[in-house]
Amino acid sequence: MLNHTSNNPQTGAPATPALKRPMIAEEELMALALRYGPPRLRTYNVQADEYIYSYRWRGESDRRAEVVFAIQDEMGRVWVHSKPHYPAHIFRLPTGGVAWDEPVDTALFREIDEETGLPVYAVRFLGLIEYRFIHEDSMVRFASYVFHLRSNGAQPVCHAGESICGFRAVLPSQVLQIAEDLRNLIGSRRGWGQWRALAHDLVYESLSS
Repeated sequence: MLNHTSNNPQTGAPATPALKRPMIAEEELMALALRYGPPRLRTYNVQADEYIYSYRWRGESDRRAEVVFAIQDEMGRVWVHSKPHYPAHIFRLPTGGVAWDEPVDTALFREIDEETGLPVYAVRFLGLIEYRFIHEDSMVRFASYVFHLRSNGAQPVCHAGESICGFRAVLPSQVLQIAEDLRNLIGSRRGWGQWRALAHDLVYESLSS
């Protein structure tokens, strides 16, 4: 579990001295690039609908960023997951929070273990995506650190403490269709789907190149 701490909703920066790390730290980014390869850097302005506004403008958060993990099995397929509150046909790449005082790669392997139970090794730091969520006259920043990993022939496990209800393995080429499925959601999840599609675009481009 991540500890809840206050942050500045306008900048995403820590609001108290106890919060040790910024959302993006240049020194940490350089270390990750040296260890796992230089990432693609992308920045997007995302118009926040009411759904995104309801949780991105809460005034406090337990995370400074998130990790997105594209885990390939021995056959080259990528694991995606679903949750009970997703639309029935929606699967997506797993993600997990990076605590304010936690290194990104520590969070990566912790979250993979908690959400999948898979033994993995990192292949590449694919990208860093910075989002600028805009709602009326205010803006909130957030970031995704996107990684490519490999695992053996084991199956991911839905742990009781997580909200994941199912996994499936897809070909790298099918990640593009997942992005389109997310981007084409309607109703209250429309903005969420358009935002979530962006990391899938990056993974598809990286694994297909």
